[in-house]
Amino acid sequence: MIWLARVAAAILEAKNALHGAMSALPPASEPSEPSYRELLDVRGMGLIISSSSLARIATQMFAVLIVLFVLETHHSSAFSGLVVVCSQIPGILFSPIAGALLDRGARVQLMMIDYLLGAASIGAIGVLSLLQRLPDLLLVAIVVAGSITNPLSRVGARSVLPLIVPRRLWDRANAVDGASGIGATVLGPGLAGVAAVVIGTKAALFAPAAMMLAAALLLVSVTVPDTSVDLGSTVGAAAIAAIRYVWTNTVLRMLSVTMTIFNVCTGVLTIAIPYVVLRNLHGGSMTTGILFAVMGGTGLLAGLVTGRAGTEGREKQLLALSCLVSAVAFVALTVSHKELVLVAVVAIVGATNGPLTVALFSLRQRATEPEWFGRAFAVSMNLNFVGTPIGASLAGLLLARSVPLAFLLAAVCATVAGLWPAVLPASSYAP
Repeated sequence: MIWLARVAAAILEAKNALHGAMSALPPASEPSEPSYRELLDVRGMGLIISSSSLARIATQMFAVLIVLFVLETHHSSAFSGLVVVCSQIPGILFSPIAGALLDRGARVQLMMIDYLLGAASIGAIGVLSLLQRLPDLLLVAIVVAGSITNPLSRVGARSVLPLIVPRRLWDRANAVDGASGIGATVLGPGLAGVAAVVIGTKAALFAPAAMMLAAALLLVSVTVPDTSVDLGSTVGAAAIAAIRYVWTNTVLRMLSVTMTIFNVCTGVLTIAIPYVVLRNLHGGSMTTGILFAVMGGTGLLAGLVTGRAGTEGREKQLLALSCLVSAVAFVALTVSHKELVLVAVVAIVGATNGPLTVALFSLRQRATEPEWFGRAFAVSMNLNFVGTPIGASLAGLLLARSVPLAFLLAAVCATVAGLWPAVLPASSYAP
């Protein structure tokens, strides 16, 4: 054992000598301008983004396929809205618990669990539908079961990034993460439309199930810093504390309410675009996929440009302007839903989503203490998602009576969403 002590002493002596030599060197130059190349060199970044991208594409595919499936088999916009609600609400209710679990560590493992459960639930719908053994109640039950653990991956990925990425790269990391999500709206609906046309809607459900499985496998070798927090309380108490933390934080409260209202528009579009394409334009799954792809493509480009330009100090303007421009676009759809108008509107909405997403992610990180990333993000993000099922359910009811009225609802919600960030004092946005 003496030789171990000698080796340790030699290492310590060499370390001290190196430290002294480094101290004698002239001061280092200022760090270079942040770049996307530097971001991709961060350990684990590539695998996490790749896994999240696959899962998001699968989620977008499933969101389109399940609506098409219900419309084709039940011919009911109201029931399709109900299914969308059931795919969102259980996860939202579970989100505070999910956040508390994430802050206790094992973030990557919890993400894998959600991906595996998602693959199983989507695959089950595909198998049972092909076997014609999928009654309405069982469909709703499977959708609910698959939704419950969604926050584990949705929040897990977002809470890992600010822990492994240096602060100076946060805007770029959020731009890439946002581009991943927006890019999924390009590929997901497009792939869903192609698959539905080529092999049928029921068989097409196996594609997102396989992608979820692949997303889980990509994370097998990923390790992140030990970020577990000794909460000193039960999971339930930690979840309640997270709700209190978000609501008493001026910025997080604003983001939660603003994005909840704005996401009503997202829910409306989820149901309204397939409905208008199938019923008014007499199009099909391919047209629906192309429209969502246009929205995603413009959003992806706008998000990357925003990440390069940076958002710090300009979040207020980006949030408010994005919401208000979207509102104007929705007003256009209350007047006409011809092909060219529909394409132009989804392109504009996508382009505004890019800056909105990057500003939202970065501001939320700056306003949250690191030890609260999992819990605060879970509550804040899933409060945002409340708007989507609300919008979907309202759209399902309104579309049967008046298509313009559904888009008018989206326009009003986008306008209201932009008011709070517009009037909140600039000093409140400081980290």
